[in-house]
Amino acid sequence: MAGWRVGIDTGGTFTDIVAFGESGETRTGKVSSTPPNFDQGVLDALDAIGVRPTEIGLLAHGTTATTNAIITKSGARTGLVTTAGFRDVLELRRHNSEDLYDILWDPPDPLVPRRRRLEITERVNYAGEVITPLAESELFEIVERLKEESIESLAICLLHSYANPVHELRLKHLLSDRWPDLYVSISSDLLREPGEFERTSTTVVNAYLGPILSQYITRLLLRLKETGFYGRLMIMHSGGGLLTAEAALAVPARTVTSGPAAGAMAAQSFTAVTSTTEAPEAAEPSTVTRVKQVISLDMGGTSADISVIRDGHALLVNEYSPEFGSPIRFPAVDLLAIGAGGGSIAWVDSAGSPQVGPQSAGARPGPACYGRGGSLPTVTDANLILGRLSPNTQLASNLELHMESAVSAVSSFADSVGLPVNEASLGIIRIANSNMAKAVRVMTVERGLDPREFVLLPFGGAGPMHACELAAMLSIRHVLVPRTPGVISALGTLCVDLLHDYSRSLIKPVDELVPSDVQALFNELEEEATAALDKDQVPPESQRLERSLDLRYAGQLKTLGIPLSGGIVSAGTLASAGERFYAEYERRYHYVTLDIGLELSVVRVRGRGLQQGAALRPQAATGSPRPLEKRPVLFGGEDFVPTAVFDRADLGAGAELLGPLLVEQEDSTVIVPPEWSLRTDGDANLHLTH
Repeated sequence: MAGWRVGIDTGGTFTDIVAFGESGETRTGKVSSTPPNFDQGVLDALDAIGVRPTEIGLLAHGTTATTNAIITKSGARTGLVTTAGFRDVLELRRHNSEDLYDILWDPPDPLVPRRRRLEITERVNYAGEVITPLAESELFEIVERLKEESIESLAICLLHSYANPVHELRLKHLLSDRWPDLYVSISSDLLREPGEFERTSTTVVNAYLGPILSQYITRLLLRLKETGFYGRLMIMHSGGGLLTAEAALAVPARTVTSGPAAGAMAAQSFTAVTSTTEAPEAAEPSTVTRVKQVISLDMGGTSADISVIRDGHALLVNEYSPEFGSPIRFPAVDLLAIGAGGGSIAWVDSAGSPQVGPQSAGARPGPACYGRGGSLPTVTDANLILGRLSPNTQLASNLELHMESAVSAVSSFADSVGLPVNEASLGIIRIANSNMAKAVRVMTVERGLDPREFVLLPFGGAGPMHACELAAMLSIRHVLVPRTPGVISALGTLCVDLLHDYSRSLIKPVDELVPSDVQALFNELEEEATAALDKDQVPPESQRLERSLDLRYAGQLKTLGIPLSGGIVSAGTLASAGERFYAEYERRYHYVTLDIGLELSVVRVRGRGLQQGAALRPQAATGSPRPLEKRPVLFGGEDFVPTAVFDRADLGAGAELLGPLLVEQEDSTVIVPPEWSLRTDGDANLHLTH
């Protein structure tokens, strides 16, 4: 594609950008995000690196527009129409609790209150047979009631419409005549799978976010075109791929967690093949080390997002929840997000215990040291007081750090816990690290994985500052810091392909499956995937179709996705899928039984449109690096330690250094504590070992 290829990730605090020119030139940048008008941050990022919209062929965008709408409950005013008798599915959920031990816990309110959840007479059974015809006459009253509620979007989810969508399609058609401006989302367009609550929740989330994403993309495209942009805008989605802007508007629920998913996919691309030097004296990289087992840590200003990459692939799930009780059943990168970022606020709870996060100072006013009016103590303020950040550090948008403001903010927290300012600052860092360590254990230890067998790959503006101390808490001995850690999520939007996912339910014992029936479903789904890729203007030679089956033990609800090769489905193909289910089940849960039969739940096809990859150019060696300065840094205990500070640009391939030291660069700071060592590989990535 002609012109610049640009990746932009809009975070809660900063907007990151990576751009690749036709000549191989690379530009990176970081600017402050501009909530609530995040499109301004996109334009600011382009200005910051000097790329004109007229020069852009592709703009791949990870956005927080939909994520923020879910978190802040600022989505569209939504209504729900469902089968008579099923009005309260959205509120009943699964009768489970977010906190098993809190008897006073109340579930969050549904996205659609009961007065905007209306019923219509109809009934289709599990086999897709119409039992009760659709009472079309009831739609008139429903429309009037919903208009009285001033709804902006409507979700329609009828019982068993995954088996036969005829009634949902009829309602959608009737509404297009009676209410043409209304955003309508029907479950059969999104999810042809059983699971009444999850299907309803997914459809409601999609409707809730539809007008929000539509307004954002429309506004962004308008502002870009006003400045001469005529390239293609693509949106990152939670499944680790891109959608065209037009396709994203049909499935806005897929864009929730798009930025963190981009970071995980970038981590996958960085760690599949990583250059390294074999000996300290080697001037050029001489071997290639394949790093397969990776824990990625994306720590920005607002949150820390953790994912696990096994055997060179980010783990995927078929369902995720941005908030308890609001599951979205779409394939997504398996992520755990917690409120631990540079802007996370330190506070004291009612029991007198110090806490850090999940509340954040955000982009505005930001940490106290930003000098924008913030007065609450944050992780960034603590890092500045401890000498880990320099008062001379120039952050994005030329932000300057103010030591006096940081000390003033942390002093109030220190008084609350009865500690000196320095000790209180260390405590803030340790609590934040402890919170992240707990999250990593959830993603590893609680799933039967040993974090000591993984490499920790930190990125985001704050990730490399906390990585070594976090790794030590988890007994991880190897930390890999990419060359541009602060903009990795933006890079990730250019490391992925166009992806469309399609599924159909087929619930049947595996030993009773008729291969031709499964093949027919695959053929149907592959036709849909191919049509979508054709619509996206992906040439046939760049199209790939990937098959998988969701299998489970009979009687279970949860499934495992088992990839299938192409070709004609046979009895041998299905038997092989069953064997791989047993192997994966044992690997994941450390238990397997052959006494319970297997059941097929869902047939899936992923349509992939191959895109040009993205990689930063290796950096030439510059000889023996020299420190820019030495400044006192507090790593632990009571004494500040004189610590050498290096410029990241001076660390070419083959450099080796011993901690303690700091490595500063435009988008982040890398902290190498005492007893840790650093070396650079042929791509100028930093390998920190203990």
